[in-house]
Amino acid sequence: MEQKKSKVTIDDVAKEAGVAKSTVSRIINNAPGVKPITRQKVTRVIEQLGFTPNLMARSLKTNLRRQIALAIDDIRNPYYPELAWAAEQVAKQNDFRLVLINHYGNPSEELAVIRDANDMHVDGIVLLSISHPKTLNPLIKKATVPVSLIGNYGEDMPADTVGLSRSEGYLAMDHLIRIGRRRIAYAGGPVTLHRGTRYAAYEKSLAASFMKLDRSLVFTGERLSLETGMEAARYFCGLKDRPDAIYAANDLVAIGVIQGLMELGLRVPEDVAVVGIDDIPWCMLTNPKVSSVSNLVAEMGRIAVELLLKRIDQSDEPFRKVKLEPRLIVRESTVKSV
Repeated sequence: MEQKKSKVTIDDVAKEAGVAKSTVSRIINNAPGVKPITRQKVTRVIEQLGFTPNLMARSLKTNLRRQIALAIDDIRNPYYPELAWAAEQVAKQNDFRLVLINHYGNPSEELAVIRDANDMHVDGIVLLSISHPKTLNPLIKKATVPVSLIGNYGEDMPADTVGLSRSEGYLAMDHLIRIGRRRIAYAGGPVTLHRGTRYAAYEKSLAASFMKLDRSLVFTGERLSLETGMEAARYFCGLKDRPDAIYAANDLVAIGVIQGLMELGLRVPEDVAVVGIDDIPWCMLTNPKVSSVSNLVAEMGRIAVELLLKRIDQSDEPFRKVKLEPRLIVRESTVKSV
């Protein structure tokens, strides 16, 4: 008796064509964002294998709202527009609309983004949490839509994540130590932000270099902002033994520090070297230009949306944990005439 031939699936087509299952799905549904050469290749494979799309599955897919949310701290921070732009491009290429939400680093508002997903009429959420509330993990487990996270959250987080292989702070501190600075200060917002990793890098780097932690060299304001940086500059300049370098928790703080130091008559970097984190466009517009650590913000936004769309398409796949390597960008705020 002749064995009945198994039905060709979308997975078979994807494997034979050497593309992702989501790519085949977009071609079947005539969605934009697929290169013509790829569309031709997949169409040819579909014909060769005799693949017939499951009409019921396709009708279910059309029930998608084709809308995803991007939840960030505050769009006024120049770090975020590049992230949002990259995320939106991927969404648009896959025929999804991107909705922007500001949570302002407020723990309750970060949690509300996940809790209120149904009311927002979205198919998934990309979240960049900076306060990392303790209940984030269990809430994501109960979420009614897939969640993709930007940042480092630990391997037990029940979501796809894209983060860094190590904290940017280690690169910033290592740079200041290597150029010979020995009285290094820290300026930032609450030390708990970013799971405390940016401040932890400060303490651990000092210990690794056998440098004593001086609590008078730690300044924390209410937010990671220009104002916090200027307040930090005034505070450090008022010390009897002021620092010869300042590691700022982000570039807005670094720029505020530089402005404040220069207004008080100090030279950067001759008197005080300053390094920040995020490598925002403003780093190139100041005088001196700001040394910073890039965390590849556009790449993070792109990957986070790609992970989310794959999760929407394949909900039972293992969670993916993507790690990127941060890069130190040396400019004039730490080394003169780079």
